[in-house]
Amino acid sequence: MKPFTTALCILLFSLSITSQVRGGELNLIETDDTIRITSRGKPVLEYVKTARPVPEGVEPHFSRSGYIHPVYTPTGQEISGDYPLDHAHQHALFFAWTKSKFDGKEIDFWNQAKQSAGIEFREVVNVSREENLVSFSVKHAFTVGTGDERVDAVHEIWTVTVHLTSDDHFLFDVESVQTCASDQPLILEEYHYGGMAFRGSDQWLKEKDERSPKAGDLEFLTDEGKDRWEGNHTRPNWVAMTGKLDAQDVSFVAYCSPENFRAPQHVRLHPNKPYFCFAPAVAGEFTIQPGQKYASRYRYLVTSEAADVSIIQRHWNEYSNPNQ
Repeated sequence: MKPFTTALCILLFSLSITSQVRGGELNLIETDDTIRITSRGKPVLEYVKTARPVPEGVEPHFSRSGYIHPVYTPTGQEISGDYPLDHAHQHALFFAWTKSKFDGKEIDFWNQAKQSAGIEFREVVNVSREENLVSFSVKHAFTVGTGDERVDAVHEIWTVTVHLTSDDHFLFDVESVQTCASDQPLILEEYHYGGMAFRGSDQWLKEKDERSPKAGDLEFLTDEGKDRWEGNHTRPNWVAMTGKLDAQDVSFVAYCSPENFRAPQHVRLHPNKPYFCFAPAVAGEFTIQPGQKYASRYRYLVTSEAADVSIIQRHWNEYSNPNQ
C-alpha cells in the first residue's frame, strides 16, 4: 500500500470514530468509547460510553457504563474516583436506585455484587452547542435479570451541559429524565441511600470511625454549616467536598435543583468514604409510573481552591434564581 493511501485510510478511520463540537473555547470530542469536554484546552470531564476494564482484584460484574469519570479540577487533578477497591460499585458521578421493586421482584441497581440488575449506556441522542456552553444527551437503560432473561425496566436520558467559565473553576449540569420501559412501574422503597451520587478520589478514603480530620483531609460542608456526620440525612441545597489532592487544595460542590422531587432532597454523607448522594427515598416510598417522567437536575462546581462559602452561595443564588 502506498504511503499516501495508508495515511488516507488512517484519516478516514479516525473520522469514523471521532467527532468534535466547539462552543467558543469549549471543545467536545466524541469517540466510540467516551465523550470528553475541555475548556481552553483543559480537561473538564469524560463520559463513559463503553465500560472500562475492571482493575486487578475487582470482579467483572462490577463493570459498568453510563457515568462520568474523570471529573477534573482546573489544575488537572482527578477529583472523582472509579472502581474503588472498598466499594467497586461506586462509579464517580453516577445515578443508581437501591431498594426497588419491579414486576413483583426485589431489585437493586446500586449494589452490583447482587448481579440482579444493571445500568448501561445505549446511545447518544444529541450533541449541541451555544455561544458559552456545549452539551450532549445520552440514553441509559436500567436492566433487570441476566442473560436472555434480562429486560429493560427504566430508560433514562442524561443531558450534560458544560458552561464556559473563568479559568479558576468549572461548572456543569446533569439532568436525568427517567421513564418506565414497559407497562410495569418501578417502585422505590424507603431507604437510606440511592440516587444521584458522587465518589471522590481514593486519596480521601479514611479509616472507619476516624473523626479527627488532619490538614488536607476530605471534609464535607452543607449550606446549613453541617459536616459529614451532622449533615447525614439532612436536606441541604448544596453539599461541598473539599480537601487536598496531590498537595493541591480542591473542592467539588453539588447543587440540588429546587425544582426536583422532594427538594431539597435528603443526602447520604458517608462517615469515612469519599462519597455522597442525593437520596429522595429517605423521605419514604415513591413510584415511577408508566407514562410519567421522573426528572431531576443537579449543578456541579469544581475549583482548585478550598471550599469558599461565599462563592458557593453566589453560584447557588444564580442557579436557584436564574431570572434575577
